Amino acid sequence: MTATPYFDDFAELYERVSRVRDGAGGPVREWLLGQFPPGERALDVGCGTGNNCALLAEHYAEVTGVDVSPGMLALAEAKPTRVPVRYQCRAALDLRPADPGEFDLVMSVNAVFFMGPLAEVLRTLAALVAPGGRLVVIDVNRPDEPPPDGDNPHAFDTARMIYERYRDADAAADTLRMMLHPRWLEMKRRHVAPTWAEFARSYRAALPGVRLTRDVLPGMSGAVWERR
Repeated sequence: MTATPYFDDFAELYERVSRVRDGAGGPVREWLLGQFPPGERALDVGCGTGNNCALLAEHYAEVTGVDVSPGMLALAEAKPTRVPVRYQCRAALDLRPADPGEFDLVMSVNAVFFMGPLAEVLRTLAALVAPGGRLVVIDVNRPDEPPPDGDNPHAFDTARMIYERYRDADAAADTLRMMLHPRWLEMKRRHVAPTWAEFARSYRAALPGVRLTRDVLPGMSGAVWERR
């Protein structure tokens, strides 16, 4: 089963949470801005509701956003951007250098572990990077040692982190609603994020020379790989 029906079920909740978590002035946005290479073409794979596509449109002349969720893409397409963003409803593993092409920046935020076998997904994304370009990923990883109280306390910890970092009570409440949503919990059972050790091992094996940044946000780490 793909992640499509899950994200369609809480697209608006995810939009509200990600708009704050990944927004201007936050650590995700600041980290991403430090990784953008020069160039003309950018691709966001797993673009969700398009917040990061809008960011890319401030820096690149041609932006493409790909996601498997029609509900997410409907929200993305309604957003104004500096340059038009071309949205496609496609699975990451269906992408090829011939279509949609090669890009100076290939980016994915909080989505890679939903897309399929990690090594295969990373090889697919790397193949879309133009010579001299860059693959930039932020994705979820679990702690190497599981929390003693199971997964649900993580939802409360994440909501508290959102409030403490952004001072946005509504975003914290939306985070809790999303992470305790029955469909979110079902999705987590079917799509298990790697531990940090698994994350690091898999990225280094698939992307020789990759640079890793642990905990851009707690439980979300970064990877940057350049195609020579």
